[in-house]
Amino acid sequence: MRKIRSVLGGVLRADLEALLTIAHSFRTPHRVMVVALGLTSVAILGVIDALSTPHVGFALFYALVIMGVTFHAGWVAGAIVAIVASGAALMSSLLYAPDDVTVTAAMWNLGNEVAVFVVLVLTIHQIRTMFDKLAGQSRTDLLTGALNTRGVLEAFERERSRAIRNATPLTLAFIDLDNMKRVNDELGHAEGDEMLRILASSVLGSIREFDVFGRVGGDEFALLLPDTDEQDALKAIQRLRSVVNRRTHARSPYISVSVGVVTFRREPPEASDALRAADALMYVAKRAGGNRVAGRVLAWDSEPVTEFGLVFDLADPHPSWHLGDENLGTATA
Repeated sequence: MRKIRSVLGGVLRADLEALLTIAHSFRTPHRVMVVALGLTSVAILGVIDALSTPHVGFALFYALVIMGVTFHAGWVAGAIVAIVASGAALMSSLLYAPDDVTVTAAMWNLGNEVAVFVVLVLTIHQIRTMFDKLAGQSRTDLLTGALNTRGVLEAFERERSRAIRNATPLTLAFIDLDNMKRVNDELGHAEGDEMLRILASSVLGSIREFDVFGRVGGDEFALLLPDTDEQDALKAIQRLRSVVNRRTHARSPYISVSVGVVTFRREPPEASDALRAADALMYVAKRAGGNRVAGRVLAWDSEPVTEFGLVFDLADPHPSWHLGDENLGTATA
């Protein structure tokens, strides 16, 4: 018996994250549609209940409808459906045997059903709140409060689909703090963690509501800018560099950021290929001396590219580098 429990526990732990992901994807249908479907279901159940004998109960089916509406549309909608369901059950009993039910008994039964259904609504509401909290934590980096790698990848796939559907540009920036090893060696890892928090709070406080920012490595971050071409991306990244440098220099003057930026004009690739492209450009910026922004516009083909061709420093008004150029270090910051 103990072995069976151990096996079942292992299966549950292995499948829990996948189960949460699947459930999370179906958690937010349109509320009006959910309420309408719930009320329609209650009406149908009420008719069936009225046509059945009083010995056949439908409380479980009413409860299932109430649970579904509460989970997907909130406790207010669930409470409304619960009250309507209680009324439908009462009307069914009155229509079947009106002379056998006194007013007092009818009100008592109605009160009992409303109370039970409301308790069910509040319980499901608490479960939904806990579910959302767990789902949010599974996509959040605990140190910085930004998204983690999983959250960034999921957000990229959503924005990628939207960019393809609407034929809009999509920009991805890969951000890395320069000289973090020096901070950790000289000032300690606690100070290094504080630097990461400073960068994250600086970016999160400066980007648009629909932009996506997350930590994808030790001191590496990704910033996704939907509906943003290369010119707007340059302005946004340079503004972020200014904010980040100002805040980090207050603690360590030698800290700066290197950024690789890729703007996809059409058909953005999958997340792994997009991150690879932006990451490669970030290393171009680092090899050029750091504290730079290297970027490129890509019109992605069916096959991932292995060479980027023209790669330029977006901070330079006259870009002239190429990938692998021996003179990268002479570019203007």
